[in-house]
Amino acid sequence: MKKNLIRLLGALAVLMAAANANAIPLIFQGSSDPSGAVTMTPAEARTAWEAELQSFQIDTLTGTNSSAPFTTPAGFTYSETGNGSSISWTGSDVYGRRNSAPFIQFDVTFPSFVNAVGFDVYDNDGGTMDLYLTDAFTNVVTTFSLQSTPGSGDREFFGVVFDTSTFISALRVSGTDPGGITSWDNFTTGVGANVVVNPNNPVPAPAPLLLLGLGLAVMGSLRTRQSNMT
Repeated sequence: MKKNLIRLLGALAVLMAAANANAIPLIFQGSSDPSGAVTMTPAEARTAWEAELQSFQIDTLTGTNSSAPFTTPAGFTYSETGNGSSISWTGSDVYGRRNSAPFIQFDVTFPSFVNAVGFDVYDNDGGTMDLYLTDAFTNVVTTFSLQSTPGSGDREFFGVVFDTSTFISALRVSGTDPGGITSWDNFTTGVGANVVVNPNNPVPAPAPLLLLGLGLAVMGSLRTRQSNMT
C-alpha cells in the first residue's frame, strides 16, 4: 500500500510539473533588423507563433479611412484610451501618433475569446512595446513589457500564446516610439494547438487541480480497499 502511494504521488508530481510548465506564456518576437535577443525575422517569428495554434484569424485592416473608434470587417474594434495619443485607420493599417503623450496607446477588442495574439509593427524606433491582455473570465490583466530593436524603420512581429485554460477578450497596446509615429498591422488572434474546450464557454479547472483531485480520489480508493481487506 505504502509503495503504491509513493509511486502514485511521484507520478502526480511529474504530471503537475509538466502541466505547470505548459502554463508559461510563449512570447515570439521578430525584426527586419535582428539584434541581441531578437534572432528571427518578422516572417520567421510569425510562422513559429502560428505553429503553436490550431486556428487563427487575421485582421488585415483593409477598408476605408476612419478616426477612432472604428470596427473593421473582421470584427475587431480599435479605440483610443484618452491618454493624449491618437490612432486612425488608413484603410490598410493602424496609424498612431504619440503627440504630447508618453506613449501611443490604444485598445483592441476581439469578436470572440482567444488565447493567442500577434501583430506586426512598423517604425517603433527602438521604443518599448507593452501589451496588456485582459482575461475573458476573471478580468485579470497580464502585462508583457517588450523592447523593439534599435534603429528607425524596422518591421517587427510580436506574438503571445497563453496556456490552454486562459482566454482573453481584449488587448491594450502601449508603444513609446521616440520618433512619435508608429504603424500596426495584421492583428491576429488564435486558439492554441492543445486547447480542447470552447473558449466562449466557461473554462474547466486548470490541469494541476484536476490531477490533484484525481490523485486524492485514487488514494481514497486504495485506503478503502485496504480497510475492507483487514
